[in-house]
Amino acid sequence: MNARKRVLVVGLDGATFDLILPWVKTGKLPFLHDMMENGAYGELTSTIPVLTPPAWSSFMTGKNPGKHGIISFFAREKNGYNVEVANSTYRSAREIWTILGESGKKVGIVNVPLTYPPKKVNGIMITGMMTPPESDNVTYPVFLKEEVKKVIGEGALNPSFTYLEREEVFLNDLFESTDRLAKISSHLIKAYKLDLFMVVFNGTDYIQHEFWGYIDPSHPKYRADKFEKYQKIFLNYYQRLDEIIGELFRLAGENATVIVMSDHGAGPLRKYIHINSWLIRAGFLSMKGRLMTRIKRFMYKIGVNPEKIYNALLKAHIGNLGIKADKVNGKLRFLLKQLFLSFSDVNWHKTKAYSIGSGLIYINLKGRDALGAVNPGEEYEALRERLIRRLHRLKDPETGERVIEKVYRKEEVYVGPHSDTAPDLVFLPKQGYMTFEGYEFGADSVVTRAEAVSAAHRPNGILLMKGPEVKRGVELRNANIVDVAPTMLQIFGMPIPTDMDGKVLVDIFNPFHLNLNPVRYVMESRPVPPLIFKKNGKPYSLEDEEHLKLRLKGLGYLP
Repeated sequence: MNARKRVLVVGLDGATFDLILPWVKTGKLPFLHDMMENGAYGELTSTIPVLTPPAWSSFMTGKNPGKHGIISFFAREKNGYNVEVANSTYRSAREIWTILGESGKKVGIVNVPLTYPPKKVNGIMITGMMTPPESDNVTYPVFLKEEVKKVIGEGALNPSFTYLEREEVFLNDLFESTDRLAKISSHLIKAYKLDLFMVVFNGTDYIQHEFWGYIDPSHPKYRADKFEKYQKIFLNYYQRLDEIIGELFRLAGENATVIVMSDHGAGPLRKYIHINSWLIRAGFLSMKGRLMTRIKRFMYKIGVNPEKIYNALLKAHIGNLGIKADKVNGKLRFLLKQLFLSFSDVNWHKTKAYSIGSGLIYINLKGRDALGAVNPGEEYEALRERLIRRLHRLKDPETGERVIEKVYRKEEVYVGPHSDTAPDLVFLPKQGYMTFEGYEFGADSVVTRAEAVSAAHRPNGILLMKGPEVKRGVELRNANIVDVAPTMLQIFGMPIPTDMDGKVLVDIFNPFHLNLNPVRYVMESRPVPPLIFKKNGKPYSLEDEEHLKLRLKGLGYLP
């Protein structure tokens, strides 16, 4: 190992101090304990909404979604109502590794969500979550794919399971894919002289979605006789990650700085909120009067809907058929749209508001949307105010409790070239609730019980840092996920682009480092234009998109 500065970033998707701190305090996670004792740590606030694609994209760019353009798992068609699965080409801002690469730094990026299709970097890249399973375009350079196969064989870096699998299949796949990811990461650190190496382990999020209810006494799924078993499963997985992080840090060398972070936290999930169903009942979303649409609505009212079918498959342990049968995914989606309500059944001429994505509400605005029904200006603002008031009053019919924590106007969340086309309202459900976004209309009821998964995302992620320039025992306050990229640039002694929204976390640095490397700023010289929705030349085929939608549903990202 030479004296050049190295930074190692290990992402633990969805990791939360709610789980980690008790194990750290009792010495069960020795490497993370050492990081907290001899470095800096604190909660890391995620994006609004709390979703994997915008959160990791905000980390990569140091910018809010209004600047980088990734708002959800989906992207809305410009001047229309169709959606497609988001991908790396939708991110219209430079990533931290691009900035480093342009300054001559060598980078290695492995399994980071929403890096498919891979972009050219000054180094190497293996794409992460949202990569189609059969794609050949998963590495940069292309020849790296063969090197990966030689090191780990044919196994995937991301698990192939869903939450509809039997428990033993789920756990075996989880641990085996984690070990493969650790193996290729170790190989790449040793084989390449990299200034930045980053890898994301998604298993932390997967295991929480699956088993949280068994370790949380407040959860409906909790059983005292199962607590010890599942607490051990959680601990064993986190202990394996603790070993992996320690080994990667040792390979990076004594001059390296290690950053362990998550894109968001986690908490219990008990129920789903079906916002489009609520919008219909409240009179904001109108359906067509044709016979087929009326039949579909009748089916919903008697309980025949995608959510009920999915729950039945779950109980029978056969729901994964739709995930594995790649060739029928497009036909399956087409069949669902024929059998159940979808946006093709919406009367857009009479619809004032609709939802796409988690907690995102769009006003059907004249001049922006193809069949807009709401005038800009006074009518638009009055409608937003009315929706906000009514959302705050939305209650769970079983408990009588209000289910919405906070509603934001888009200008409170998004700033930048994408803010004009961003959702007009964004809301956060209260803990225990999650918006249903697997299909346009999941159920006729507004609130339903969550059966498939038992945890949802929470805003409080984690951040731990240790290295030669980091103070010992610093507890961070008010750190945001957009702060990580400028702080990484400061570790390298590089200037911070002025258009980044994040701040340098100066409290973590020792005075010696700051004296040698005072915080500097530079005007962003290469602004990336905002994305225009493209119908041709898409990275995903129709089959890829349907596979990914079902896969995201099976992994708990979409209910």
